[in-house]
Amino acid sequence: MSQRPRTADDAEPQPAATTGRSAWAVLQWGLAGAVVTYLAHPPVGWSLLGWIGPAAWIAMIAWPELPGRRPYRALWIAGLVYWLLTIAWLRLPSPYNWGALAFVTSYLGLYLPVFVGLSRVAVHRLRLPLWLAAPVVWTGLELARAHLLTGFLMGSLAETQYRWPQLIQFATIGGEYAVTFVMLLFASLVVLAVPAAASNSQQAGPDEAPASPRRNGRAVIRHAWRMACPAVLLATVFLYGEWATRSVFQLDSNAPQIARIALIQSDMLADWKGTRQRDEDVMLQQADLSRNAVRENGEPLDLIVWPETMFRMPLNQRGDGYQPPAGLFQDLFGASAAEVFASTPNYLAAMVTELQAAVLVGVDRRVWRDPVDGEPPLFADGPAVAVDSFNSSVMVDRTGRIVGTYDKMHLLPFGEYVPLVRWIPLLRKITPITGGAVAGAGPVALPLPLASDPRRIVRYAPNICYETAVPHLIRRQVAELHDRGEAPDVLVNLTNDAWYWGSAELDMHLAAAVLRAVETRTPVVIAANRGLSAHISAEGRIVGVTPRDTSTTLIADVRLPRYGPGLPTLYVRYGDWLPGACLLCCMVFAIVGWRERRAAKRVAVA
Repeated sequence: MSQRPRTADDAEPQPAATTGRSAWAVLQWGLAGAVVTYLAHPPVGWSLLGWIGPAAWIAMIAWPELPGRRPYRALWIAGLVYWLLTIAWLRLPSPYNWGALAFVTSYLGLYLPVFVGLSRVAVHRLRLPLWLAAPVVWTGLELARAHLLTGFLMGSLAETQYRWPQLIQFATIGGEYAVTFVMLLFASLVVLAVPAAASNSQQAGPDEAPASPRRNGRAVIRHAWRMACPAVLLATVFLYGEWATRSVFQLDSNAPQIARIALIQSDMLADWKGTRQRDEDVMLQQADLSRNAVRENGEPLDLIVWPETMFRMPLNQRGDGYQPPAGLFQDLFGASAAEVFASTPNYLAAMVTELQAAVLVGVDRRVWRDPVDGEPPLFADGPAVAVDSFNSSVMVDRTGRIVGTYDKMHLLPFGEYVPLVRWIPLLRKITPITGGAVAGAGPVALPLPLASDPRRIVRYAPNICYETAVPHLIRRQVAELHDRGEAPDVLVNLTNDAWYWGSAELDMHLAAAVLRAVETRTPVVIAANRGLSAHISAEGRIVGVTPRDTSTTLIADVRLPRYGPGLPTLYVRYGDWLPGACLLCCMVFAIVGWRERRAAKRVAVA
């Protein structure tokens, strides 16, 4: 039976001598790409390296064979190193997080060999051009990464460009995935412009006849065009971005409407085990900073924003139809149920009366209710009562009325809840959290009138912590609010990044918020404990940002469209159409590769 020639993608790779490269070549090229691409990320931040760093990985796609016995294991090691460098800050919140860092980087490291393997199937089996296969596979895998295991997209290539608004405007079309697609396209064109990197062309042997002048001329033109393509692409991206950033809003230049927002930033260290004294210190500092913002600002403030969970009095609320048993709250809190439910709203009302400004604060919200059938009560030997705890935010207007609350929808495993804890109780011992939060039901747009023009209602859409790092979540929230006729004027992120001790995580979190502003064409303001608090315009410019690890206040004068938000962007309207199509292609490539390997094994057995 005849056999087809085997390649390194088959079960038994050919010796490395067939390609002229050593078995170490894959690891060397993989690590080179890892280091160069890492340098594009904070804290180094040489962002333009993000456009060429992946070229080392893409070059290996074009090689006729991958040398060595286990080239994909070498690629996994390179991917592991890349992610260890990029998200080393993941270890900082707790000693337990060293294990989380090891698990997450081991998992993320798998994406590099999968990227190279699927792209090689596309190029060598399906004969797709390298400049198309590499961006398609990378972009599809990024969508998978954004969803699998609750999703982790921080550290994406697109986010390395957050300080270059002209280079990220394609995010309005296909989200940050479109920016990543263009960056991989550029890196692929660079590889094709340097044939020696890919070794994709055969040189004429000594006995072969020399090429004719006409053929030489065509080769020169073809090579010149390949050299020019990356520059043409980059120029196109920049020119489009320059046009897009200039035409975001059609504002009345004589009298633009402004929402003046004070972003309060504490310098309190994060602590898993809060004490009453610490809670009081946090509240006093936040209140003092808010008073200073009002005193030092010459004009009325529209909104004062405190970071995530920095309002240390819990907001206790009564569930629908809930009637607490007699004496329950007296036993628990030394006060009646009415006093417990009214204490935090009364405190907030007194605070806005003093500040003469509306407030939006991060708070722990507790909803007391009757247990449902089969649900264990809060107290084993006490009255039947259950409590839902939310990582929440609450807005109070100038009159002291609670406008509404927003509950965090995307919870972090082992930080806000313990997954599978009902089936594996031992998991409680590997995390410092003692309880579990409940995910919020949906987005909200909290309306407030402008202080300068009460007829103009401004809608603020809060989100909490890492939710700005989840593009499909923020897109879905904005799309749902548009459909309800409540399109947000401003996105507000409340976060506590003190867990990361001023590391590069703060910059990456800020980068994610910049992409969310561009994707939705909506300004973003961030109130972050220990930084980075920021004001980001709708076109993705960082208008203002605070120093890290300090207590300070940032006054954000957010420009508003005079007649409210415009039409939703293509990304908001149609969602992940681009990465979804790319992920579908990845599935096709995986099936083709799997069938090829099965056929090769059958031939080998025969």
